[in-house]
Amino acid sequence: MKSNKILLLEILKWLFVAALCVFLYFMLSSNRESSTPFADVKEAVIAAADLTPMAEGDNQALKRLYGLSASDYENVLLYYPTTNMGAEELLLVQLKDVSQQQSVQTAIENRLDTQKKSFDGYGIDQYAMLEKAVVEVQGNYILLVVAADPGPVRKAFTGAL
Repeated sequence: MKSNKILLLEILKWLFVAALCVFLYFMLSSNRESSTPFADVKEAVIAAADLTPMAEGDNQALKRLYGLSASDYENVLLYYPTTNMGAEELLLVQLKDVSQQQSVQTAIENRLDTQKKSFDGYGIDQYAMLEKAVVEVQGNYILLVVAADPGPVRKAFTGAL
């Protein structure tokens, strides 16, 4: 019985060490800044996205939809729905500093919540897209993709970094 307790403690110790390593890996890798030029990331993301149901947004659209000012960031790319019945959206932000991650993530979450409330109950396809929206944070880059299939855009984004 004593050897069972020792074995159990040994297993728990190694599980704790493994969990700590995984936690540290994700914490350190998510804040690692990329030196990839914005133009390269933008090109990869645009090539993978279906932009037909969207229009390119300017600084005013970014402020209206997200409450963000483009001048606060290194670079910003926004595509948003051309109609009120669309939910497709693409936002790519290159941060000036990783300390801006939280404020951009909060703005994205608020935008997604607003859109979900707008489509809840009648825009079934749009609501489904919003439910499976991809928000990817990689150091000094943040990506939001709302699309029928956001996977290829996410893959292009992570591959470009």
